[in-house]
Amino acid sequence: MTGLRSRQKQERRAKIAEAALKVFSRNGFMAATLEQIATEAGVSPPTVTNYYGSKQEILLALLNAPDERSIRENRATLMHRDPIEALCAIELRVAENQLATMPASLWRELAPFWLQGELSEVFQPWNDMVIAEIRHIFSHYQESGQFRQDLDVEVTARLFNDIMNLGFLRLASAPVPNFVAHEANSRVIIELFCRGMLAKS
Repeated sequence: MTGLRSRQKQERRAKIAEAALKVFSRNGFMAATLEQIATEAGVSPPTVTNYYGSKQEILLALLNAPDERSIRENRATLMHRDPIEALCAIELRVAENQLATMPASLWRELAPFWLQGELSEVFQPWNDMVIAEIRHIFSHYQESGQFRQDLDVEVTARLFNDIMNLGFLRLASAPVPNFVAHEANSRVIIELFCRGMLAKS
């Protein structure tokens, strides 16, 4: 019975998030209300609050989901890949999954609030999760001898994340996201970035 109840809660949580995404996409994040989300989900506003607390928490869940999926997909192929190829692959996968989850129009609304402003408390934990994964990747290549042993993994992971965030913002802010150009530009940046991290052969 406990398993059934848990599954029902997960399904309702997912249903509310799906409804919120529809409302955010249709009305804009700032204009969206918990009442609108509740109506879209077919539940009461207190139910939405019980599951998420606020529309900011729903946004965080929507941001986390595609990145968690990208991380799972990346971990399966990381171990034996060239560092540059692995970083290019994870960067492109994150961008594709994010824009497949949330439309570019919503990203364009959210972009000004990414680095500062009232939504910074949403973007910060999301950013921290991504940085932790980048740190894991960098540590893996350092331990395998492909990255320099004196590399400061914490600093480089944060810097890499900042650079990739700017690239993604440029992609998501375009009227029509150009993945081909984005992938080519990201590869150039990643190759330059990695040049100072690779161990001397």
